[in-house]
Amino acid sequence: MMKWGKYLTTIVYVVLVVAAGLCFWSFLRADLYRVQTDEIMSQTFEIQDRASQAREKLATIKGYLYIANATNKPQPRLLPEVMLLAFNLKALLQLEYVDRFLDTSEIDMLERTVAQINETLLPHIKANDELDEALQSIAKFETDVFRISGVTLAHSLTLRATAAIEARAIRNKLFFAVAILVLSIALLFILQQSSVARRKDHHIRSFASLFAHMTRSRIAALRVFLNRDCPQSPDALAAARSTIAELDEINEGMMTMGHARTRSKIAALGDLLGDIEKNCPVRLQMEIEDDAGAVIVPAYQFHLLIDELVRNSVNAVARKSDPLIMIKAQVRHRFWRRAQLVLTVIDNGVGMPASILAKAREPFFSTKAGVHVGLGLTNCVELVRTMAGKLKITSAPEKGTVVRIVYVL
Repeated sequence: MMKWGKYLTTIVYVVLVVAAGLCFWSFLRADLYRVQTDEIMSQTFEIQDRASQAREKLATIKGYLYIANATNKPQPRLLPEVMLLAFNLKALLQLEYVDRFLDTSEIDMLERTVAQINETLLPHIKANDELDEALQSIAKFETDVFRISGVTLAHSLTLRATAAIEARAIRNKLFFAVAILVLSIALLFILQQSSVARRKDHHIRSFASLFAHMTRSRIAALRVFLNRDCPQSPDALAAARSTIAELDEINEGMMTMGHARTRSKIAALGDLLGDIEKNCPVRLQMEIEDDAGAVIVPAYQFHLLIDELVRNSVNAVARKSDPLIMIKAQVRHRFWRRAQLVLTVIDNGVGMPASILAKAREPFFSTKAGVHVGLGLTNCVELVRTMAGKLKITSAPEKGTVVRIVYVL
């Protein structure tokens, strides 16, 4: 059965991105419909203006025709008015968006009106004859122009209403997308809080196990010292005091980790490595790059982690005539991603065969039955994982072991 829990955060992020994209798209579409509505209003105004001018010219022409017919005298303003009427109607036909407001039948009717003005009305006006017939044609022209004006207005109202409905629909989509966006952010916040709480709990438990492991080994050393059958030499007493000091430091760190609101102590990696090098019984070779040594890391976590790995290496090279333990540190910079601290602990000890290496991370596994509980490496792996890092081990018999830690800065 597939576990969807680990994909939940990814799904929420995808929903968040989709919702944000939908918000942006809805905003652009709403603005586009607003622009289209303004454009429709502008186009409607121009058509209505030209139709209104045509109606005014028809009224003027009709008045002049009545005067000319009654007095039987040509009117000088009549011919220019008719020519202006034809020009307005032709300009109306030449508008590139006229087919958006007028059907084919209305456009044909408008073209016939322009043709009749040029073929019938203008010759009568120029000849100043058959003015009664000209008046009858004017009445028909008025009807056609009023029809054109009414159809244009109706179409413009329809287009504006359609654009308004689409704008409201897009606005509703925008509100829906914003709601999804807010919901996704809230869910993501809850998931992050839960993830942080789980990671913190896991982190504390890993530390507790590692502290317990290190404490147990030191208690075992004190138990040997307190054995009455063993001679109490000054060296043993000094070792016992050193062990007690270490136990006190471990307990102090444990108390610090136990307070959830106490901020973890931080330190430069170079300082931590210097302290570990000073207390190590075997000489350590250090290859620490300057930027890596200056990296600020959680002090307790890294000190325990490196100390445990170095102790394992010390045990591994104990029987070597030319023991080698090397610590390398560098900062790996990545394009568009956070840099990584790469810390490597290398030794030329006894190493581990593939069968042992495969079990090295298992809890309580040990090759030293009764001497070592085998929790150290397991908890190191868990500790690195809870810090969003990775720990990789490579080893071969009699060739040594390499432990590489990758920690995201």
